[in-house]
Amino acid sequence: MRDYELMLILHPDVDSERMTVVLDRIRRVISNSGGDIIEEENWGKKRLAFKIANQTDANYHIVSISMDPSLSAELENSLNLLDDVIRHMLVRQEEVAV
Repeated sequence: MRDYELMLILHPDVDSERMTVVLDRIRRVISNSGGDIIEEENWGKKRLAFKIANQTDANYHIVSISMDPSLSAELENSLNLLDDVIRHMLVRQEEVAV
């Protein structure tokens, strides 16, 4: 198992109910494949650095995940199918030696 951080940029018109549906689907993909969600953080609506799909604002959501590396492709495919997700980025967290 490795630790990952998933950043989601969701369409600005997504209401809280639809955001819950999208996040539940992502949680289900992770948990059904044996992964664990460590932490979630909703940053709310922020201004984008540049326009994406003619949008200047978006909802940001960060998810810390512990999962098998083979799950990353399945998670990426699931995210690509969600219309409410404008962009996403899955990054492996490196262990810091002390």
